[in-house]
Amino acid sequence: MAREKTDPTWDKLLNDFKVGVNKAIEELKKRDVENIPGAKEALLQRLETMKTHFPRNQGQIFKEAIDLKIQNAFFPNTRDFTEAFKLVLKSRTHEQDFIINELLNGFIASKAKAIISGFQGPVIDRMVEAFSSRNDFHIVDHQFYAMFGNPNKPRHYVKKQLEELVNLFGLVAKELVVKKDKRKSEEKVYTFYTFPDEILKILEEKYMIIDEELGYAYVSPEFDRNVFICMFLANLAINRDNPDKIGGTYTINGISAIFALILLLSFMPKLSVDETNPILRDPSFNEKNMSVIPKSWLLKQVLSSLFEPLIKIVAYRIGGGLWLSHVIDSDINKRIHKQVRFLLKDVNRWILGNLCRVEIPIFVEISNIFTEIIVGADSRNEI
Repeated sequence: MAREKTDPTWDKLLNDFKVGVNKAIEELKKRDVENIPGAKEALLQRLETMKTHFPRNQGQIFKEAIDLKIQNAFFPNTRDFTEAFKLVLKSRTHEQDFIINELLNGFIASKAKAIISGFQGPVIDRMVEAFSSRNDFHIVDHQFYAMFGNPNKPRHYVKKQLEELVNLFGLVAKELVVKKDKRKSEEKVYTFYTFPDEILKILEEKYMIIDEELGYAYVSPEFDRNVFICMFLANLAINRDNPDKIGGTYTINGISAIFALILLLSFMPKLSVDETNPILRDPSFNEKNMSVIPKSWLLKQVLSSLFEPLIKIVAYRIGGGLWLSHVIDSDINKRIHKQVRFLLKDVNRWILGNLCRVEIPIFVEISNIFTEIIVGADSRNEI
């Protein structure tokens, strides 16, 4: 049987990850700051297992976790925007993946604020509000100016900012020509921003409610920021080989860092705390769907040595060498990565000094891949 052709870049990424694991093990052995008995030992055991199994079979665990669980759900392999949107929308719900939606929302909000300099407030929420105020999912350009315009900037500058924001979500501009404007009795051209036609059909079917008694239609409350997150991801999926269309280095680093963080959280061992531990008595802790991650695990130099190689691994699996070439160790990228780690505080709960992870489906699915591959390898070794 012919041997599988090796990929030198992928081999290097796997080796860099193994080096990062070794650094994490060395650093963890120096520390003794746990307030949960057995936590340090559990993490050391997990890291040793990762060092042994993750590089095996050309990184099979990474391939399955990223290619099957992350790419299929977030970055469908299609060039068709509508198909990509349908697939992402089908797999994304706030109830199922609250943590991921919040991470993506935080990143998109930061990106949008960078585009619309000086604007304060939740950008996506304002867009949801604007599109919900009509029953046709259209908003006229002056609404955009009212929401995001800067009176201290010239109109052409504001227009350029708004075009970037429209492109970020894959929205489209349409023109309506009125032959006689009521006020000036002359031709007037109105510019509307809306969703592509095929996306409009999906939204109308899913989010438009017809009140037959009152005789009007309105947008369902279920139309929320998740729609714009799905638009962003679909746009990212079909244009992953064109950095200029997805926000360049900033977006590539931010997205790669978000999913590297998701992998890192998925790989952490699930701890059992003693029945006398005060965490169990805290009203905000739910033992059925939450697990404890000691704060010390996230301290500098314990798991940070895994984060950087994971970012590059995610970038390479999603966007190939093109994305990997945009992951550089510059100050701005370090700030992006730090920002993503900071988002943890918004999507998890700190309870009595420890981070409590909510066990959302993707964490469980990736963790199961990890477990199944390791169990399978162990059983083969016993034969």
